[in-house]
Amino acid sequence: MIRKAGFVLIVLSTLFALAPPLRAEDGATAAKLENLMKASGYKSAAKVKDAVWTIDFTGKQLPRFKVVVTATDKDKSGIIVALVNPVAKDQLPRNRAALTGAILKANNDFDYVKVAFDKDGDLFVRADMPPGMDVNSFKTVVEQVAAAADEFCGRIKPLLR
Repeated sequence: MIRKAGFVLIVLSTLFALAPPLRAEDGATAAKLENLMKASGYKSAAKVKDAVWTIDFTGKQLPRFKVVVTATDKDKSGIIVALVNPVAKDQLPRNRAALTGAILKANNDFDYVKVAFDKDGDLFVRADMPPGMDVNSFKTVVEQVAAAADEFCGRIKPLLR
């Protein structure tokens, strides 16, 4: 009896180990994002494709720019990302020591957002959000991304080519 129970436990453990991780239902996070975008009241919000939206902003340093908001079901609960690439890659300095220092300071100074380089070397300002957040929290984070991108551009303007 104990041997049989042990065998069953081994088989079940193996099945759980081989099973893919739990994910949000395909499209569930995109649907949540669509609801948030519609409820947000952003007049410039435009659906670019499934799970990708843009919102137009104006700033002091960046006269006109877009915040891109995407949704993915890549983990158990999904994730919504608001992102700005505030500076073209070819404008970034070749020697990035001072820019890296500015990024580290910005990551300490800004709420909700992170500033970094992506795998292609592009600069981004980004925030990751859970899809279950309410519309007011969503708007706060999106607006923080926009404000941080604009402010960061002012900080690094002297470093750009």
